[in-house]
Amino acid sequence: MNITDLTQAVLAFFPWGFAKLAILVLIGIYIVFAAIMVRQEQLMAKVIEIPFSPILRLVALVHLLASVIVWLLALVLI
Repeated sequence: MNITDLTQAVLAFFPWGFAKLAILVLIGIYIVFAAIMVRQEQLMAKVIEIPFSPILRLVALVHLLASVIVWLLALVLI
């Protein structure tokens, strides 16, 4: 069995629709993680006053926004 036969066997066994669904679900789980990070940052900011708290909040929100954009790109491009 050469690499071409192996590739064709894998592609026949693993339909692309299932792969797209699995990727979108996994990225969706990551979005939930990013949202939890934003919430944790908000709770931490209420308890601990630090000078760079707005910067930390911005980083958490940009991270959440980036993960949503990646999910949308995966939805369209995959």
